[in-house]
Amino acid sequence: MGYSLTYKWVSDNTYDFFLDLYRDCSGFELVPSEHKLTFDRDCGPSWSEIPFQAQHLEFTVDVSPLCASEVGSSTCSGGSLPGYQWHRLRRRITLQPCDSWRVSWKACCRHESVNLLNGFTPGMYAEVVLNNFIGPTDSSPQFVDAGVPHMCVNEPVSYNPGATDPDGNTMVFSLISARSGSPSPSELTYEPGYSGSAPIPGISINPSTGQLNFVPTIAGMYVVVIQVATYTPGGTLISTVMRDLMFVVMPCDQSAPYSAGFTQVPPGLTTGPNSIGPCDGQSFCVQMTFYDTNPNETIEVESNAMELLPTSSFTLSGSNPVVATFCWVTDVSLLPTNIYVEANDGACPIPNVSSRSILLTDCVVLPVQLVDFTAEPDGNKVRVEWATASEKENALFTVERGRTPEELRAIGSLPGAGTTTMMQHYVFHDSSPLSGLSYYRLTQTDVDGTTSHSAVVPVAFMPDGGIRVVPDATGTGWIVTLDAAVTGEWMVVDMLGRAVITGQAYDTRSLTIPAVGRAQGVSVLVLRSEFGDHRVKLPPVGGPGSLSRM
Repeated sequence: MGYSLTYKWVSDNTYDFFLDLYRDCSGFELVPSEHKLTFDRDCGPSWSEIPFQAQHLEFTVDVSPLCASEVGSSTCSGGSLPGYQWHRLRRRITLQPCDSWRVSWKACCRHESVNLLNGFTPGMYAEVVLNNFIGPTDSSPQFVDAGVPHMCVNEPVSYNPGATDPDGNTMVFSLISARSGSPSPSELTYEPGYSGSAPIPGISINPSTGQLNFVPTIAGMYVVVIQVATYTPGGTLISTVMRDLMFVVMPCDQSAPYSAGFTQVPPGLTTGPNSIGPCDGQSFCVQMTFYDTNPNETIEVESNAMELLPTSSFTLSGSNPVVATFCWVTDVSLLPTNIYVEANDGACPIPNVSSRSILLTDCVVLPVQLVDFTAEPDGNKVRVEWATASEKENALFTVERGRTPEELRAIGSLPGAGTTTMMQHYVFHDSSPLSGLSYYRLTQTDVDGTTSHSAVVPVAFMPDGGIRVVPDATGTGWIVTLDAAVTGEWMVVDMLGRAVITGQAYDTRSLTIPAVGRAQGVSVLVLRSEFGDHRVKLPPVGGPGSLSRM
């Protein structure tokens, strides 16, 4: 159900090689001796295959994607719920100091998937390319994620493999084709409409952080292969490793926690989506907020921040939404670092999970010092506003908007101030905003074409007339229709402001409000949601409808 092959330098030219296998517990048992490593070198004949033995099995861990109360019901424990085991095989090998080594592993059959041709037939293959001459003491990136990711049909997916490089080398992520090792290493054939670079329609990967985002529309299992290449500061390739994943897409009645990225970043630190560039000795904090559309869910957030950077702090506040705050006094000798952050809603039997990363790189001098960037509803428009403390050769600001943070499109621009040390204020009105939840970002372009981005900010917008109320056909209440799905609470209040009846709205575009207990005189519907507080005068039962005024 997935695998990776990585390595860790031990001493001289000695390395530990790790083969991580993720097994479906309803399948075959693991036999270590059936797995072998092949070593190829550029300075002489290839080595023969070196097998693993039982003593090379370092551990076996249950990584079933279940809530705590259901772990005993997985197929690993004799139950019927999805169950998976993580097996780690380790073999210590001393290599000759050749310019390049290729270490590989292969096996016959992988789990059936939607996107690969021929069902169970395609084999499995993983390789490590190690430039031993460039990095004789190098250790490869390691993957924090463990298991088989599960996700929901028609729900946005935010997934990060949590790759970290222990030597602080620059990592570059890409999607590659799944491979088979027999009779020789080769790329597998995909079903029509799928490919190695697009294993799921609409999928994207951030080359700096490895962040994957997509919306799956068909249930089933999908093979996704991530390659991580590492480079020296001068751009020389050190190594490549790969993580072969199986994504399980299934029908769900709930969605995973979601974050639009940073919600608070000190001015001048942003270097890209979820990337910041602090300077040596700089003390800073950044925040990331996770939401769940089910207000009854409690979100749990975990991170390896303090493991990677022991002098940092990672604190949480709230339960839904949850604000995660990462603080650190920068030590550039530990950069770059890619911090893993995972949010779990605790749903049973299978929790909904999303993951992101915070990429820390050494500081860069940005052409614009952005002080503030906000986007808020303003009547029937969205007012986008920002300010700069200084600008250097700034040519242009472009306002971008999208239904998701990963699908942003330019909707307008304003000229920059060129070069100035005076505070500058900018205002842009989006006259045709999207109903519901959307996202805005600012892209700055300097005179030589270099661009930088602000954080992405969410906006919940409902236009005037977005809430309509009419009496129902029976004359015993009202039907409320909305332009966007809302989650929140509603109440009917009388002329004295007393609540006559209350109720809850959960991700819905319609409400049925009974007239039970209605007092004489004017009544008002009050709806409190992510779009703010809205009040609508209720028409007489049996009378004409009413429109809200926001």
